[in-house]
Amino acid sequence: MSDRTFVGMQVGGISFIDEGIEETLDIFVEKAGVNAIFISALSWARGNAGRSGSNDFPDHGGQEPDHLQGGAFFPPDPRYYHGTSIKDFTAPDPLYEGFDILGDVIPAARERGIDVFPYYCETAHVNPKPLWQPGFAQVLEIDPWGRKASRPCMYNPDYRNWWFGVIDNWLSEYDLAGMLWGIEREDPLSSMIVSDEVPTCFCVHCRSEAHRRGIDAGRAAEGYRKISDYLSAVRAGHQPRDGKLITFLRHLFEYPEVSQWQKLWWDGHKDLYREISGLVRFFGDDYQVGFGIWQMINTFNPLLRAAHDPAEYKLYADWLKPVFYNAPGGARFAKFVTNLCQTILGDATPSEWTPILYKILGLDEAPFEDLPPTGFSPQYVADFTRRYVEAVGPEVAVYPGIGLGVETVARDISPADCEAMVEASFDGGAGGVMISRNYSELTLTNLAAVGNALRRLGKI
Repeated sequence: MSDRTFVGMQVGGISFIDEGIEETLDIFVEKAGVNAIFISALSWARGNAGRSGSNDFPDHGGQEPDHLQGGAFFPPDPRYYHGTSIKDFTAPDPLYEGFDILGDVIPAARERGIDVFPYYCETAHVNPKPLWQPGFAQVLEIDPWGRKASRPCMYNPDYRNWWFGVIDNWLSEYDLAGMLWGIEREDPLSSMIVSDEVPTCFCVHCRSEAHRRGIDAGRAAEGYRKISDYLSAVRAGHQPRDGKLITFLRHLFEYPEVSQWQKLWWDGHKDLYREISGLVRFFGDDYQVGFGIWQMINTFNPLLRAAHDPAEYKLYADWLKPVFYNAPGGARFAKFVTNLCQTILGDATPSEWTPILYKILGLDEAPFEDLPPTGFSPQYVADFTRRYVEAVGPEVAVYPGIGLGVETVARDISPADCEAMVEASFDGGAGGVMISRNYSELTLTNLAAVGNALRRLGKI
C-alpha cells in the first residue's frame, strides 16, 4: 500500500452481478474515494456475500432475497488441493454460474487504482452450514459428549491444508494485494455462557495436542460437561446456595483442566493466524496481511478480551480491522449482558451489571435501558481505535471497521452517524477506514457521507 489514506470497502460478488462491475467500482471511487476492495471470494454467510437478509433493501442492487448457498465464488484449481479432502467447493448458486469474482473484477479495479484483497470472515452463527460441500463433515469439531459439532476444528490438518490450498490458489492465480482473514468464534466457555451452545473441540487432533502438553483430556471434557449441566440448570431457574457466579467459579477450581483447554483452544486459532501470515509472505514481501477482529473480542466479552492482546499482532499483521460498529453496538451489548445475567451474572440485573462491565471494559455509554435505540457513541470508536493504535505501535496500521449498514441496529443509521464514525476513527489515530459490513446492506446516501467526511478532513 502507498502513503495514501486507506479507504477500504467490503463487498460480495452479488453486488457486481446486480449492478455491474465497472458501475459498482465507479460508485465506490466517486462517492467515497475507495482505493481498496475486500471481496468475499469464499463464504457461506449472507452477511458477507449476499444481499440484505432483512427484506429492507437499500437504494441500490437487487430488491429480493438471493437465497445464498455460498462456497467459492472463484473457480478452485484442483492443483492446489491435493493435501485435503475438501476439493469440490464452488458455489452452486445459479446467479454465479460462469462468474469469477476475482478474475472478472481485478482488471477493472486495477484500472481505477483500486487494490484487491480477498477476505474471509467466519461468522459467529452456527448457520448457515456448508451442507452441500463434499468433505466438510470430515473436519468438524467434536463436543465433550463425543458428538460431531457444527464448525471446523482449527487443529484438523485437513482443514488447515484446505485453507493453505485456497491461499496458494488465490496468490498464484490472481493479481492481489494480499488478504484479510477473520474468525468470529467464541471460546468453549463463552459458547456455553453467552450463546447456550456446546463447547468444543475434543477431536483426535485436539486430544493429541493435549497429550503433548500434559493435559488430561478426559478431565477437561468432564469439567465442560459439568459446567454445561450447571448452566442449563441455572437457565431453568435453579438458584444455587452460594450464588450463580461463585458456584460457576467453584466448578473452574474443581476442574483446572478446563482453563488449560481454553488456552489450548485459543492457541489453535492463533497458530493458524500466524501460519496464514507466513504463507502469504512466502509469495512476496509486498503482500499485505490483515486480520479482522470481532466486536465481541475487542469490546464486549472480558474472557475474549483477555485472550487477545492486540500487541501480539505485531508479530504477524501488517494492519488490523477491529470491528467498531457503534450504531448497533448498543443492541449487541444489551443482548450480551442479558445473556450473561441468565447464567453466571444472574445474581444481579442487566441494569445493575452494565455500569460495572463498562468500568471493566473501559466503556462510557448509555444506561442499559437506553442502549438499543441509542447505540454506542462515536467517542467509543475514537477511544477503542486509540487503544489498538497504542497497542500495536507504528509497525501495524489500524483501519477501524465502521458499520454503515448492519442488520442488528435498533434504529436507522443516518449520514450524520456515518460522518461521525469517520471523524472518530481519525481522532483515534487510524490510518484509514474499512467501510462495512457489506456494500449490499448500506445506502448510497450513507456511502456518500463517508466521502464527504473524508474530503472535509483532507484525507482524499
